Amino acid sequence: MSHLTRNDYATALALLVELEQAAVDAPHLLQATVERMAGFIPCDTAVLVTGDVDPGAPFAASLLLPADGPARIWLVLRRRRPAFSERDRERLALLQPHLGYLYRQASAQGRPALSATACPQAPPPIRTRQLTPREDDVMRWLSCGKTDADIAALLAISPRTVHKHLEHIYEKLGVETRTAAVMAVRRAAVG
Repeated sequence: MSHLTRNDYATALALLVELEQAAVDAPHLLQATVERMAGFIPCDTAVLVTGDVDPGAPFAASLLLPADGPARIWLVLRRRRPAFSERDRERLALLQPHLGYLYRQASAQGRPALSATACPQAPPPIRTRQLTPREDDVMRWLSCGKTDADIAALLAISPRTVHKHLEHIYEKLGVETRTAAVMAVRRAAVG
C-alpha cells in the first residue's frame, strides 16, 4: 500500500528539476542532492557513503544511487527522533531511479542531459491582464513542454483543473492549440 500523496509527487518532481539544474557534473549533482534533501525529507544530516550501508536502521534512511560501474554510493539520512516512517522511505525510493539516471548522465557526459522532468530556462510567469496568476503558472509549465499530468503534479491540482485552465487560456488568447498558446504568450512577452 502506498502512503504517497499527490503533493509528495509534486515535491519530488520539483526537487528533481532543481537537482538537474544545479548539476554540471557528478560531484555537483551529489553536493546539490545532499544540500536539498533535508527540505524533501526532514532529517538532521544527509551524507554520501561509499561501500555497504545498513538500510534498516530506524533512525536512518538510505538510498543506493544506481550508478554504472563497481562504485556503490549511498545517500544516507539520519535523525534523532522520530524514526523514519514508511512514507518517508517511500518518498526517498520515489527519487531513486531518477537520481540514478541523473548521476549516470553527469558521470558520463560531465553534466546531466536534460530530461522530460526539467525546464532549465523556464520563463518567469508573465503577468498579463488577460490571464489569471494561476493561468500564468499553467502557461509557464506548458511552455516547458509539460503534460497536463505533469503540470497538475507541479501545481498540486488535478489534471482536470489544468485542462479547464487551458480551455480558459485558449479562449482568452484566441487560439486552439497548446503550441499556439505558448507562441502567443511569448510574442506578448517580446512585444
